[in-house]
Amino acid sequence: MVIYVDINEFQRALIRVDAPGMYTTIQDLGRIGFQQYGMPVAGPMDSESYLLGQALVGNKEPLGALECTVLPPTLTVQGTCIVAFTGADMHPTINNLVVPRYIPFICHEGDIISGGFSQCGVRMYIAFSGGIDVPAINGSVSTHTKAKIGGFEGRSLQAGDQFGIKAFTRDEVNVCDFYGGHNLFNTALYNRGGRECHEPLRVVLGNQAKYFTEKGIKTFGSKIYTLTVQCDRMGFRLDGPVIEHIDGADIISDGAVFGSIQVPSDGNPIVLMADRQTTGGYTKIGTVITADLPRLSQLPVGDGIHFDIISVEEAQEIYRTYMKRLYKRIQLAHQQSLYVFKVS
Repeated sequence: MVIYVDINEFQRALIRVDAPGMYTTIQDLGRIGFQQYGMPVAGPMDSESYLLGQALVGNKEPLGALECTVLPPTLTVQGTCIVAFTGADMHPTINNLVVPRYIPFICHEGDIISGGFSQCGVRMYIAFSGGIDVPAINGSVSTHTKAKIGGFEGRSLQAGDQFGIKAFTRDEVNVCDFYGGHNLFNTALYNRGGRECHEPLRVVLGNQAKYFTEKGIKTFGSKIYTLTVQCDRMGFRLDGPVIEHIDGADIISDGAVFGSIQVPSDGNPIVLMADRQTTGGYTKIGTVITADLPRLSQLPVGDGIHFDIISVEEAQEIYRTYMKRLYKRIQLAHQQSLYVFKVS
């Protein structure tokens, strides 16, 4: 049953953190345009899942959401809010009822949001209509824990924290009874574009590839590397066959982007991620293409990674196709946002 609810204005809600999960931070799209001043970008590791969550809750611009790692937090709602879960499958729950990802739910006073250890992927996003109400720094609420800025006091959430959800107005809200197989679910939102988790990560070689031997580049593009426990939001350190330099790994520091692959003197690659430094002094053999970064961000420790070297022209064509598909999925998510489900 679909019920039209003529309640378009939602007052500021509060969220209490009863348990923080394994590593939960507040993120938006990050601090764009400040790297020249030494300010890291931060932002979501999986921007695709983050953006779909924002669309699902009806936010017309990217706002603060929760990025949960491996195990989500347990939250108590004070007031009324609309939430959606995207990204890794952590079996999200509302009042102990497992709910699907990629559809919005309405939560009321006393409702409890939680979940379990991830069954697939590493990072889940919890989006809220109106966004999380914390102070912005350089135009962003993203948390960068190493710099201790943004989000909630520049750190991951802890038990006892409390943060607000901004008041918001929705043009239309259709509150629907929740059934497990409801025909209003946009199941196309689950489709990540047809590329499986363990397919190769596509890489474009950069100008610094000239610092590596032909053997080193061949090794990089043909061998399997393992994601080690030394991985966080700043970078993923890999272990595998040594990538051979011509004459050392050190260079004059230059700019670093999301997906850059540094190779220090030990010959094992490090993929720079969302919290990367603004510059780096190790040779960079190449960069993971934009379309594969969300998939990379969801790989667990111990997974094998194979790099597939492609041309700039191939990468550009893949990017155009990927962005066109992502835009269509975001449009679907905005359509889904008109139908908000309740669990009781």
